Amino acid sequence: MGHVLSRERFADFDQYREHLRCWDTEAVQLSPGTLSIGCDCLDAGDVILMRLNFQPAVLFKSARDPGWYTFILDSSPKRWCGIDVPAKSFRTIAPQRETNVVSHHPWDSLCITVQRDTMAAWGSPLSDLVDWAPAPEQSIFASDRIAIEAFKAWADTLFSTPMPSCSEDDAALWIAAIRERVRQHLLAVLGRKESPKPLSAVHRVARYDLALAALRRIDPHIEGRVTVRGLAQGLGVSARALEYAFLGVIGVSPARYLLAERLNRARHQLRVRGPAGGSVTAVAFDHQFDNLSRFAQQYARLFGERPSETLRSARDAFHHA
Repeated sequence: MGHVLSRERFADFDQYREHLRCWDTEAVQLSPGTLSIGCDCLDAGDVILMRLNFQPAVLFKSARDPGWYTFILDSSPKRWCGIDVPAKSFRTIAPQRETNVVSHHPWDSLCITVQRDTMAAWGSPLSDLVDWAPAPEQSIFASDRIAIEAFKAWADTLFSTPMPSCSEDDAALWIAAIRERVRQHLLAVLGRKESPKPLSAVHRVARYDLALAALRRIDPHIEGRVTVRGLAQGLGVSARALEYAFLGVIGVSPARYLLAERLNRARHQLRVRGPAGGSVTAVAFDHQFDNLSRFAQQYARLFGERPSETLRSARDAFHHA
């Protein structure tokens, strides 16, 4: 199996969004601030390690590939599927489980993605997880802090060490050794399973399912502007129920999320259409911003620059490419 060790830094959210497309993941920036993302990745074919660290609050929406199982070691707190996950936690995401996660400040996580066949070959107890599809509230493990610290320290060393220059056979042995260390660390970290209870399970699941259904309806291709009232009516719930679901699961109100979603789409369009002669006015109207002055203010508050500056940067990058 081939292997790739990469270290990437992103100072632009749209670059990062493009990077995420291969992971079947969408991201929406929710909090103001300039993006600063570090992404280290070791792809060993059947085992992928990825270390992420960044600053702004972001909503990630993803559906996991059925052929892979994912573990997350969280060095910083998260709000995941409506559950406040403390730092130094370990959680798992089953194949095809649709999830969302909102970062706190700052974000720092190690993601371990293992191919289904490799998990099965590793034997019990890891192979026991292959067909396990737990609900989010059953997916957080109360683990030995020493084991978690050891796993994190090993990963930090791995990503800070240059990949050895060696023959193909020696490289294969190096990757095999890393794969074995990952297996050993997973066995050490996976202690007793514990279900956190920030809300009763029934209420948490109900709020999460409602928020997830709302996110599915906020489609980039839907014509016209989506409103909180229209969203609630379409889901057959009250606006207050939708408000509670968004605040509990995503951490922001549905109105704030809808605004952030439109601003993120507008930013992407400015960067894509800018070189082709797009204009701030056209993009604003495309995303149902009727007041250009207010659009510019809201845009600058979230992204730290005015839409005209984004457009100018996109054109300059195109002409210098």
